[in-house]
Amino acid sequence: MGKVHVIYGNTAHTMVQRLLTTTGVLSSIQPDDAVVIKPNLVVSRRNWQGVNTDPRVVTALVEMLKQQGVSRITVADGSGMGYNATQAFAVCGYQEMAKRYGLKLVDLERDRFVAKSVPIDGPFRSLEIAQTVLECDVLINVPIMKAHSFTRITCALKNLKGVMPRALKTRFHSVDLSRAIVQLNSVLRPDLILVDGLQGDLSSETGQTPVKMERLLLGMNPVEVDSVVADMLGYAPRSIQHIAYSADAGLGTCDLNSIEVMSLNQPTTQVHFQAPVHHSRRFPCQIVAEGACCTCMGNLIFALERLQEQRLLSKQQTFLVGQQAQVPVHGKGMTIAVGQCAVKNSQADVCIDVCPPSAGIIYRRVASALKNN
Repeated sequence: MGKVHVIYGNTAHTMVQRLLTTTGVLSSIQPDDAVVIKPNLVVSRRNWQGVNTDPRVVTALVEMLKQQGVSRITVADGSGMGYNATQAFAVCGYQEMAKRYGLKLVDLERDRFVAKSVPIDGPFRSLEIAQTVLECDVLINVPIMKAHSFTRITCALKNLKGVMPRALKTRFHSVDLSRAIVQLNSVLRPDLILVDGLQGDLSSETGQTPVKMERLLLGMNPVEVDSVVADMLGYAPRSIQHIAYSADAGLGTCDLNSIEVMSLNQPTTQVHFQAPVHHSRRFPCQIVAEGACCTCMGNLIFALERLQEQRLLSKQQTFLVGQQAQVPVHGKGMTIAVGQCAVKNSQADVCIDVCPPSAGIIYRRVASALKNN
């Protein structure tokens, strides 16, 4: 039976220390081991809360590793489209952390990459993985639990996507994204997973509406960890395709009856999260999002929310976003292509030829087009 440990509260340092001390998971790490910590640093903007891994969680982890005598510690990630990890390190406080504890920071998009054969079926025969990650002795995955526009949730399994070059991350969105995530996890397995659940976002992976969740999770298997996270966020684990596919591929179980959830304490308040309404049902307009990247999709949703507030959306509008988005054969009314990929591949009435377009740009261009129509 798999095990996932949970602790509730809002004091990151104390919670991480108790989790790691109670479980003893760091005891196998040797002082001369090279340890890579992989957070989730999607954005490099100042309002990153609920989107990026909280540096307080990583700081507490680093301190515990230092107590074990570990000196070679690297924090590494590659950010989402339109952002970069080098800036995220500065904006989120990781640079200060690195100076204080003598850490190495690596923007994985600037790393060297090694092609690794994929042992299971799917869109790819091989994947390029950052050399820094492949050559470490211990890989610690520190994702944040939050929503995702396409996969519904993102946590341990999807967080590994940051170890690949940008072009390959983009290609993931032009194929079966869920099966590609499974292939990635068949190539690279973390030694430990520490989930930042202090606050996440229930609207999208790049959202600006953080929600207090006040919990941390720890486990060894990403499928088991993500299954527990999915359940906490209101989803049946098998309803999340990349979790179900991972379980079917033998990477771990998603059967909650086979996962022992061990709570080290009880939450001070009982909070039950509900799965958000999918974007295809939230707005009256039609959205065609084949092959869209996370940043474009997230920004489009923010813009649609603003347009909805102004009552500017209708069934007569079709928004196209992504590498494979095409105007529907029986489409009526106005078509809006969002981002360079959609503009290049479709004949739309309104073309927002920016990569990636911000929510503000999308809102202003669409609102202006509707007023002039």
